[in-house]
Amino acid sequence: MALALVFPALQVVADDQIIKKDGTVLTGQILGVDNGQVTVISHASNGSAVKLPYYLSDIQTVKMATPDAATKLSDANPATVMVTLEPLVKQYAGLPADWVVQAMVQLADSYAAQNQLDRAQAMYTQIDTLYPGSNYHFQAVAGLASLSLKQGKIDVALAAVQPVIDQANKDIAPSATEGGLYANAFLVYGQALEAQKKNEQALEAYLTVKTMFYQNTACAAQADALAKKLRDANPGLGVE
Repeated sequence: MALALVFPALQVVADDQIIKKDGTVLTGQILGVDNGQVTVISHASNGSAVKLPYYLSDIQTVKMATPDAATKLSDANPATVMVTLEPLVKQYAGLPADWVVQAMVQLADSYAAQNQLDRAQAMYTQIDTLYPGSNYHFQAVAGLASLSLKQGKIDVALAAVQPVIDQANKDIAPSATEGGLYANAFLVYGQALEAQKKNEQALEAYLTVKTMFYQNTACAAQADALAKKLRDANPGLGVE
């Protein structure tokens, strides 16, 4: 992004916020991530704009509005998603902001939908690499498991998501973010169980997403549709 385009935008666009691990709060406009550093344009004390780099390893979290282009893809086809999100992911991958990881997941899903499984797998692996030790790991696990399921590797998919399912079952008060992440794993879990003809357990998994991990509205809607389809195919099916 050219500086000539960025400077005027600072006057009308709300500043992004970076919270460092030492508690320091920085504000400015995040331009992107490159070579382990986040580049930010902020105002100096004299009012001039200054471009500064900060190490990702020093950053705890980021508060940044989702780019407009990434908010208009709910009904977009995979090809459109790929064209829209590839440059954003390239620009911001590694930034500890929820929207970035969601964009990476959506991009990986689009690769999978286009049967580009190697690219989808690489994207999920990149999430795990860029966000080690974070809850975003759940996204990577669920994504890779969904690819295994797509390839007919049902046992592999179940084994991959089982630790996430176990952790979710122990978490009596998950945060909204955690609930949204657990939802992905339960969706894959339910689909794997359904593939094994364990319909009651599959239905329970879908209903768990709908009633407990509804924070992820897309997953909740998908779980509701899968539960309805399963019940329609199996009249009288319920959960004890």
